[in-house]
Amino acid sequence: MFKIKNIETYIIQVPLLVPLKMSGVHIEYCDNTVVKITANNGKVGWGEAPYAPFFNGETSRGMVAAIDFMKDRLLGKEILQQSDIKDVISSTIYGNSGAKSAIDMALYDLSGKSEDKPLYETLGGAKRDKVPMIWLVAGGDDEFKLLAEKVDQGFVSFKVKVGTNNVHEDIERSYQAQRILDHNYTLSADANQGFNRSDALIFASKTGDIGLDFFEQPVTGKDIDTMVECNARSYAPIGVDEGIHNIDDIKIHHDRKAANGGSLKMIKFGGVAQLFEAANLMHSYDMHINLAGKAANTSIGSAAIAHFTRALPSLDWDASLSSQYLSDDIAENPVKVIEGHIITPDDGPGLGINIDEDKLNQYSIKL
Repeated sequence: MFKIKNIETYIIQVPLLVPLKMSGVHIEYCDNTVVKITANNGKVGWGEAPYAPFFNGETSRGMVAAIDFMKDRLLGKEILQQSDIKDVISSTIYGNSGAKSAIDMALYDLSGKSEDKPLYETLGGAKRDKVPMIWLVAGGDDEFKLLAEKVDQGFVSFKVKVGTNNVHEDIERSYQAQRILDHNYTLSADANQGFNRSDALIFASKTGDIGLDFFEQPVTGKDIDTMVECNARSYAPIGVDEGIHNIDDIKIHHDRKAANGGSLKMIKFGGVAQLFEAANLMHSYDMHINLAGKAANTSIGSAAIAHFTRALPSLDWDASLSSQYLSDDIAENPVKVIEGHIITPDDGPGLGINIDEDKLNQYSIKL
């Protein structure tokens, strides 16, 4: 299809509309690595990976350094078919799944453009037309006012970020969210590893009374024993996020009954092929699947998620687009959410978005 001619990297910082409060983190702007890959046919592919040191150990500057190291091993490489992408990237450096995922995304964008097809078609075609976007109830004085506004706008899926306060306060916040929703919409809770064992079990015991559809990552990803206990005590299914980074992690959580489902993210698995391998395994286990981007992607990462929502084997725990929380975007045609559902970009092949390079430069920081 093409050869890799050039690779450029940027670090961009775009302010959020409203700061997001999650366990151990208060996010006021995105801090992402953007990759631009130019092919010998003149086409350009875009990829993105967010700063996530507590998630996969990578910072934006670290990802740029890793990509600079990988660059010499990638320039001139030929991609004959989409299945070559994983192999071309895998041997360039050990680990660094976030940096690899940004390059991988850009190469998949290029493969779609080279085939003149939207990305989801190159991934096996559409399994569904649209998927609800999860709106985060993530702290702040206006969190419940925003929740009510999103209901009026047609949103149907919501997630309360817990593990940031006293457990009883987070239980009350979850009740308050449900009082607004009145059990007519999907509501989950995500602790982002924020609870200790005792508080996690207390919250798990209340999930049925609250009426949660699932309870995500109550404790640290390494604490499988407490995950098992939470799953046994909780009325709502337990989801795993920070606890899975590869196929073996999924098998362990399934075999030990530590989770009934999980959240898939590109930066955890390092590439599209790996993410789909994980999704297919979870589907075969009858595990629930959620798809998400880390806070906060621009429309580059959100476009990839939008295409994945169409092509994954199953996606019954909906999807999260974090670009909706940004005050601006670097795409000329940002990914849209209409009546609470993700709209896949269709302005062209590949990811289907066009980058405004003036905006890219405006929000780029000096390395």
